[in-house]
Amino acid sequence: MAWQVDESYVKDAFFCLGALLVDTDAACSIEKGLDELVTTYASQSGLSSEAELHGYELFHGKGDWAKLAMRQQINVYDRALRIIGGSGAKILFRGMDVKAQIARYVDPFPPHDITLGHLLESINEACRADNEYAVVVADEVHAQDRHRTNFRDYRRTGTPGYQSSTLPNVIDTIHFGPSAHSRLLQAIDLATFVYRRRCTVRETNPKARFALDRMWGHIEAAVRVQWVWRP
Repeated sequence: MAWQVDESYVKDAFFCLGALLVDTDAACSIEKGLDELVTTYASQSGLSSEAELHGYELFHGKGDWAKLAMRQQINVYDRALRIIGGSGAKILFRGMDVKAQIARYVDPFPPHDITLGHLLESINEACRADNEYAVVVADEVHAQDRHRTNFRDYRRTGTPGYQSSTLPNVIDTIHFGPSAHSRLLQAIDLATFVYRRRCTVRETNPKARFALDRMWGHIEAAVRVQWVWRP
C-alpha cells in the first residue's frame, strides 16, 4: 500500500495534513480519471494537458486555471473529487490549532513536525487494522531531510506524545516528490484543501457554501480519520 501526503494551512492559525491510501486499482483509477479530466478541459481552452490540479489555484482561479471561467474551475474541482471518492482510496486528515499552540507555548515545535507525527500514527493504525504495510510518499517541502530524520527516530524510539508508536506498519523512509508530476499527490492536495477550508472558513456566499459542501460529499465516505489537536 502507498500513502500520498500533502499539506494545507493558514499561517500562524491552522495546519493540517492529508493522506491518501491507494492500492493498485485505486491508484490507476485516480491517475486515469484525473488525466482524462484535465485533457477534456485542455481541449476546450488554452489549458495545458499537463496542468497541475492544485487545490488553492483551482479553487481561486490562479496559475493555469486562470484560463478557465469560474464555473469551469468549480466543475473541474467537483469532478476531480468525485473521481477520488469513487476510486476506493481511503483518506486521513490530521490537523492542529496553531494559534492555540502559539498562545500556550513559548518555543513551540514546528506545526508540520507535530502534525506529521500524528498523521504517521494514524497511517500506522489504519495499516495495522487491515494487516497491511505502507510506504509514504509526500509532496516536496523545504525541511524534508529533517522529516526523514524524525521518521527514522520515531521508528527507533517512538513518536512523541501520549499515543507514542514505533510505526511498525510504516516501512522504508518518507519519499518526497514533486506534486506537479504526480496525480496522486494532486489528489490528496485537492482533498486536503477542501478539508482545511471547511475547518477555517465560514462561507458567507450561499453558492460557495453549496459548492464546497457538494465537493466534500464526494469524498466524505472515504474519510477514515479527521482529527484536530487543540493544545
